[in-house]
Amino acid sequence: MLQKAKSVKKGTAKKAAVKKAPSRKAVVKKSAVKKAATVKKTAQGVKQKGFSVSGVRFLSGGLNCEGRLYLPKGIKKPPVIIMAYGFGAEMDFGIPAYAEEFAKNGYAAFIFNYRYYGGSEGEPKHFISQKKQLEDWNSAIEFVRSLDQVDAERICIWGCSFSGGHVFVMAALNRSVKGFISTVPFIDSMFIVKISGMKKVFKINIAAYRDLFRSLLRKEPFNIPVIGRPDEFAILNTPECYDGYRSMIPENSAWENVLPARSMLVTTFYRPFRYIKKINCKGLVIMGEGDTLTDNLLVEKSFSDLRQVDLLKYPCGHFKFFEGEYFKKSLSAELKFLEGLF
Repeated sequence: MLQKAKSVKKGTAKKAAVKKAPSRKAVVKKSAVKKAATVKKTAQGVKQKGFSVSGVRFLSGGLNCEGRLYLPKGIKKPPVIIMAYGFGAEMDFGIPAYAEEFAKNGYAAFIFNYRYYGGSEGEPKHFISQKKQLEDWNSAIEFVRSLDQVDAERICIWGCSFSGGHVFVMAALNRSVKGFISTVPFIDSMFIVKISGMKKVFKINIAAYRDLFRSLLRKEPFNIPVIGRPDEFAILNTPECYDGYRSMIPENSAWENVLPARSMLVTTFYRPFRYIKKINCKGLVIMGEGDTLTDNLLVEKSFSDLRQVDLLKYPCGHFKFFEGEYFKKSLSAELKFLEGLF
């Protein structure tokens, strides 16, 4: 059920995280990227007004993943929202602001880093595999279900951009999930191929096979940029990507604008929309009408017959849901959805 987000009806939105990538060549220098924080970050292990935050670790594929648990004060076994981020990003990029607000409103929130990212284990760093990330989602859900502090039967999953596609898959396949929220969702890799053009796709493939060959020789990865400006070579380089992605990076972040090029050999064939018809739980999808990274037409078409899923549209781009006006509007819609879900 689709609706414009000015008169809130049911509508759709999507979102994607993109980050800084300087590079005219396929190799990017490994330098930490710093950007002024646009979202508030809560220190781990401290108590804030209305909620507490603690750092945790859980196993996925035999490796430790880092997570952070937000617990509202004075509520016994609250519902929990499990949250992850977009393509090539980390858990501190934008989503802590939502986690804090959920906790202030009586919900537990659990955010985590996939393997190969942030403080999670795994080599090579910044490697992306949708198969492994979906395994991490299952591991995160099972870990949260084991916690005494939350209600294991009331779980909502939350994703944006690349993870926005993951939550479609999880909602379709994991019966522990009672509901989902997906913002500016990645829905079909073929859309990214289409907007990239054959010249860029060819260049990515050359880099990917070069990196794969280097991995067979146990050499350092051949990295390519995650984000860049339109005239630069990067995976995400539409006009909104460079500044929009960077706006989510916390100050003093050690994030690097690189990923092993072999990552693209598998992500190129990721098509989450194929799982949508298998979804039976309630959901909320949030779209930006100016989003250059999401196939909004396919999002609307895919959910047109799913009456249990609300679609919201806002007149903004892919990265605008993490600050200012559209953060507030999106948050309001999500809290309303959660109230109805639980």
